[in-house]
Amino acid sequence: MSIEETSSLLAGIPISSLAMAMLFGSITFTTAALTMKTWLKTGDIHVLRAAMKPRSQPLDTNSLVSIFTLLYHSTTFGMILFFAYICENHPLYPHDEKVYDRDQFFFLVVLLFLFGFYTLHKHGQDEQLDTTSTAAASSGVNESILSSNAGRDEVENVIPNSSMEDCHPISVEDRSSSSLYDKSNVQVAYLRVKEAKSYNDVLNRDQTEEWKGWMQFVFLIYHYYHAEEVYNSIRIMITCYVWMTGFGNFSFFYLKNDFSFVRVIQMLWRLNFLVVFLCLSQGTTYILYYICPLHTYYFLMVYAAMRVGKRLNYSKFGLRVKLAIVALIIYLVWDVDLGLFKVIHYPLVGSKPTLGATHGTMWEWYFRSTLDHWSSLLGMIFAANYPIVSLFYRKLEAMSPSKCWLGKGCMGVSMMFAFVVWVRGPFQLEKFDYNVTNPYFGFVPLITYIYFRNLTPGLRSHSLKVLHEIGKTTLETYLMQHHIWLASNAKSLLVLIPGWPKINMVVITIIYFFVSRKLYKVTIFLRGMLLPNDSKRCIQSLLAMVCIIMFFYSIAYYLYTVGFVALKAIAIVSVLCGCFLYILVIDKTWESYTSAKSHDDEVHRPPGYFSEKSSSKASKFLPPITGGTVLLILGVVWQRLAIAGGVKIGPLHQRCETLVNNGHWISVDGCNEVVRGEAFRNEAIQNFATCGSPGAAYMWGWEVSMSSARCRFTQRNAKQLTKNLSHRRIGFVGDSMTRYLYHAFSRLLGMKDAGSYDANGPKHSNITHTVDHTLIDFIWAPFAIDQLQIIKDMNEDTRKWNDPTYDLVLIGGGAWDRLHRFSNDEEMSALGLTISDLVEQMKIMKKAGIPIVWITPTTINTPALNSPEKRDHMTEEDMNDMRSIYEQLGVNQAASFVLDGPSFSEERVHESFDGVHYPIDVYVAGAQIFANALDWLLPEVQSAEKFSSPEPGKMARPLLGFIMLCLCFIGLFCFDGFYGFSYVTCLFVKGILPNDLYLEAFSILHEKCDLPPLNASARSSPKANQSKKPKKTVSFPQKITRRKKVTFNDDEEVELINQGIGNN
Repeated sequence: MSIEETSSLLAGIPISSLAMAMLFGSITFTTAALTMKTWLKTGDIHVLRAAMKPRSQPLDTNSLVSIFTLLYHSTTFGMILFFAYICENHPLYPHDEKVYDRDQFFFLVVLLFLFGFYTLHKHGQDEQLDTTSTAAASSGVNESILSSNAGRDEVENVIPNSSMEDCHPISVEDRSSSSLYDKSNVQVAYLRVKEAKSYNDVLNRDQTEEWKGWMQFVFLIYHYYHAEEVYNSIRIMITCYVWMTGFGNFSFFYLKNDFSFVRVIQMLWRLNFLVVFLCLSQGTTYILYYICPLHTYYFLMVYAAMRVGKRLNYSKFGLRVKLAIVALIIYLVWDVDLGLFKVIHYPLVGSKPTLGATHGTMWEWYFRSTLDHWSSLLGMIFAANYPIVSLFYRKLEAMSPSKCWLGKGCMGVSMMFAFVVWVRGPFQLEKFDYNVTNPYFGFVPLITYIYFRNLTPGLRSHSLKVLHEIGKTTLETYLMQHHIWLASNAKSLLVLIPGWPKINMVVITIIYFFVSRKLYKVTIFLRGMLLPNDSKRCIQSLLAMVCIIMFFYSIAYYLYTVGFVALKAIAIVSVLCGCFLYILVIDKTWESYTSAKSHDDEVHRPPGYFSEKSSSKASKFLPPITGGTVLLILGVVWQRLAIAGGVKIGPLHQRCETLVNNGHWISVDGCNEVVRGEAFRNEAIQNFATCGSPGAAYMWGWEVSMSSARCRFTQRNAKQLTKNLSHRRIGFVGDSMTRYLYHAFSRLLGMKDAGSYDANGPKHSNITHTVDHTLIDFIWAPFAIDQLQIIKDMNEDTRKWNDPTYDLVLIGGGAWDRLHRFSNDEEMSALGLTISDLVEQMKIMKKAGIPIVWITPTTINTPALNSPEKRDHMTEEDMNDMRSIYEQLGVNQAASFVLDGPSFSEERVHESFDGVHYPIDVYVAGAQIFANALDWLLPEVQSAEKFSSPEPGKMARPLLGFIMLCLCFIGLFCFDGFYGFSYVTCLFVKGILPNDLYLEAFSILHEKCDLPPLNASARSSPKANQSKKPKKTVSFPQKITRRKKVTFNDDEEVELINQGIGNN
């Protein structure tokens, strides 16, 4: 295939994909050219080594090393996007179908946990109790735990560049002398409670990474196997992720009081950088990756809640009143159908169907946000009470074992009771019914897990390291599963080793996780370079990125306009822009770079070193040649894969009609362990009696074709067919062979009993079925003359009424004519004339735009023919002659498609019970061939009717929403992170009322982290106030001088965050 032919393959790619190819092509050219340039100058690859092991520093536009580092990581990012594009659009082998195996699904889950227990890790074993590590303890919110589904390092995702290590330690003596504390009420209580470290507090960092890890693993294999039966569990896991978003972001804003533009834009970068470039490079939509907009939306909600009236954030009741107002707004927007949701979101989302939102973006966003509209707020409430929750656990553990376990046991029983009620109630509902209940009951398993996972200090101090590692890349693994681990936007499986599904899964998984971790590092590093802690430089970087993207998008749009969409066009633009960028970098940085390197060059000259002066021509021409060579290699790879590789899953092209009939039957031993397991679980069958060759089952499949054929035939199910054939009319015309095919196709549409044997039912009659707005008719017409008249009548109706009777007609015959009207020359001649007329009518129908399919007679089992007449006139040899006559007279050529009966019946001929007809499963194979051919025979078209998407508000449940509103008020004003369950313990154990723990829990946190002091009403009891002079307090942030301030660069700060932080 020539380059011009290859260009036609690129004509269908989105404009944004073309723009990204030119953008990253230019960057790759410049990176390769600069690498060669520096090697020619210094004789080594110092710049490349510096870029491969960089330190996160703001971009210095006057430094060659800094610019090259940016280009190097941008090139790496572009290569990964290119790899994802190839996997999605030009795979080596056609994408495979998902197949659910319950046994293997749960086997992998169990195996993960069993392996995980071998990586059981005790937190803090290697930590030294020096000043720095002591400073990591705090009785406040453990910032290291704050996590969302946004990515690998969820501290980086949700609370970027913040650490409670900045908070200074407070000794017991400091506590007793501090002006924040009332000695009579507080000091004794503190002495009774053990100090909590960063590694053994409630929801510490290691534990939450583990939590994210096992949820992400289950979430991924749920998608890999399409395990719909565990959908409700997966929905709970997404609820947990959204809960973490509210929890983490609230804690960051509370601790840091940082609402700056820089922090917000850094957070939005972390959540959306990768997904934006995936949308651009793949030509997909933002809503397709719904987790990202979901977490972005709730991050902004938390930001708004904490930013508005931020002076109240450190008031005991002011903050809680604000959150109560948020709860009321949520109730009115989502739980009461007032139309507020549509009013608020109408400017942002549309109502037209799009990729990832088949019912319109408005409905999809309403649906996604409604499923977890309370979760983020519940996470905020837990964070607001987190110091109390931590102290609550430690207070119980400071008591005698009997009191401790009495208190924990009572609370555990009450929570377990609620959990069991949820499991036996809402959790058992079907998918669509469960979705409505999830916002109101999903928190039950969430807080139950948190409570029991943190039940003892031992449980809090240990985690499974392998799950911890998986939890570090949740954003990247979620996003890249759409195009690398899976394919077709997560609808199918990527294949690198065909025929070996398990080995293929292992290989793909290794690549997938490697790419995900690399993407995490690139995203964090680029953020550090382009979005430093300087709002002016952040704005400059963002504007520059937008302008560059728009520039390349404009070029791509122009190429589309002039019809010059080809690999050579991409190459020309990439080389020209790459040369411009290369020259710009050299002119700006080369002199300073060479002067800095001159001393090193004089001291250490590597062997074979040649100066730039002695090789001026090489220095001038080799770098651009190197950049062009790299682009040439990438272009050749793209071209070869575009030619020889597969394509993204879509409707089959008409060229596939030459291959769709190619297949055969294979015997399958149904006694393998998978089938035996399902039989035992579902049907209580212990062993099979019909195994092996005597009782083998048969399956029909398509023969392997070259990937370049782009013919990926698959089994079509009722959901696919009814969707594509909605409001269509299909007519089957013919004899009993055609009728059996009609019944088989009806079964594909979901009519399981179609064609069931009925001795009393009519045989030679018409049949009509309507399946989900699809009309399918069978018209009894055994002779060619009958078929001719029916087709003629259909053409006449089409001409007269300009409305065809059917959208597609399938016709078959020949057997009855051969049996009853082919005994002499006169009958043969008459049949020939009838067939010729039929051909003309078929051509008329075809010309009118109505596809017409001809099915050739299936194979005849001559020994099984049950009458002398049939054995004399209807043998397989006779029918083969009849097939040839129809073909010679032009029936096959007149038809839009020919369904070859022998292709799916010849190998099963011995099973024809009467010599003519077969078991229904044989005809199902023919129906599947026909169903695949419908891709080009009846392509899906946009309905002429105006699209009407569901209206937001259908999932509103005012009563359940009101109950959630009350639950939020309980959590807020009763100071209980477990939303009221802690008070069950207080019925049996005295002195641990959450409301009474507020002062003790929050005082040390405010002192350590230089937060504003608590107000008098929260700090002192009436008795204490009588014996003391009132002290002036403030309830809003004040600038407080820190005892010790340590500054870190970005890498060191990220490392400290990764180590985790703690509470006292």
